[in-house]
Amino acid sequence: MALLLSCKEKRLFYHGVVLDENNGPLPNVKVKELDFNNSTLSDSKGYFKLKKDINFISKLSFSKKGYKTQKVRTVWTHSGEVVGYTFLNKKADTITLKKKAILPLED
Repeated sequence: MALLLSCKEKRLFYHGVVLDENNGPLPNVKVKELDFNNSTLSDSKGYFKLKKDINFISKLSFSKKGYKTQKVRTVWTHSGEVVGYTFLNKKADTITLKKKAILPLED
């Protein structure tokens, strides 16, 4: 579900840093805007910048082979009063991806 953005400051990009469980940068993570066919990959420092539609805000999906996919809301409220933003702030936000569990092979 997309939300109409109705504030004076139009945010043109989602941006942030993707880290692994050891707080190291995670390159080549696919960052996708779920409500639109829009995606990018994180660079060698884990940084991504994804252009967005200026009129809508969507959830983002973070995926990489061998890691658990995460879906994150970019706008949220706390107690119905405070509106918060993730990956839409002037300062880059951070997300950590966890490795998938590797199951042992059976004999």
